[in-house]
Parts: sequence; structure tokens; C-alpha cells
Amino acid sequence: MKKIILSLLMLTSFSAYKANAQMGAAQKVKWDIEKEADINMELDAVWDVFQNNELLKKASDGYVSAIEVIDANMPISRKIGFSNGGNRLENITQNEAHNKLIAIDFVDSNLPKGIKAAQYAIFFKANGSKTNVKWRALVSGDSDAKQALVKQLTAEFDSYAAGLEKMTKKSIPAVRMN
Repeated sequence: MKKIILSLLMLTSFSAYKANAQMGAAQKVKWDIEKEADINMELDAVWDVFQNNELLKKASDGYVSAIEVIDANMPISRKIGFSNGGNRLENITQNEAHNKLIAIDFVDSNLPKGIKAAQYAIFFKANGSKTNVKWRALVSGDSDAKQALVKQLTAEFDSYAAGLEKMTKKSIPAVRMN
């Protein structure tokens, strides 16, 4: 009986040791792009813009010319058309209304030459009557291709920040009619 108890004790201690040995230390993600903007809109209004392709296109301030959903099932596949004539296929892998988070991966077959993987995430957080929007992107590939894609994504994120801000401006009539 003593041997059985000792064997069970050793077995459980080894399995606990093995489980702990497999756990790696959490690593902080080093983003290639971090863009942040405070938008003068309520959180739900900004979230709604990112859920509506026509509003999202308008929010791009002319940078995006078309957004076409290819497959509406998760992961949501869509094709983004740019005003310069280019396009991108991407998959929305997370769209969490409760966390106000959208995560997007580039489709591997559509990656620019020299890029191995690319993804970005958009985080939304209420900041009083404003909304803080953060765009963060990770790009892996050779340095020249990575630098070009980082530049393109930075311009895209900048255009969304500018377009969202323009959407908050109220129009004032130029002439009063009597």
C-alpha cells in the first residue's frame, strides 16, 4: 500500500512539474505601428462606423474607394479597394462588441512580395464624451517590403483618424434665409 501511495505521489508531482515547465513567460508584443486618436464622438457611434462598410469608407477620408464583403461568416472575408487602384484581401478574425476590439489578418495569398504575414487590430475606449481609437499593426517580412507596408498602413490609419474627425464637424449654413 505504501508503494502505491508513493507512486501516485511521484506521478502527480512529475505531471505538475511538466505542466509548469511547458508554460512560457508572457511576452509583450512590439507593434510595428501604433496610431492613436481621440475622436469627438461617443464610443457607440464610433463603433457603429466600423461596423457599417459605407460609413467606414466615408471615414477613410477618400483613402478607401470600396469595401466588399466576400464571406460574412467568421472570419469575415472582405476586399478593400483603395483610391490609388490597389486592393487588399483581409479576414476579420475578431469583432468583439463587448470588448470594442477588431482584429484583422491579411490573406496570405494576397500579401505584397517580401511580406510573410501582416495583421492589425483596432481598439476603442470611451474617454468622456470622446472615443480613443488605437490602431496597432504587426508586419513580418524583408525590411524593404516591411517598410513599404508599414508606410502604407500608417497612411491608411492617418486617413481614418482625419476622416472620423471630419465626420464630427457640424455644418453651419452659409447664408440665413428669411
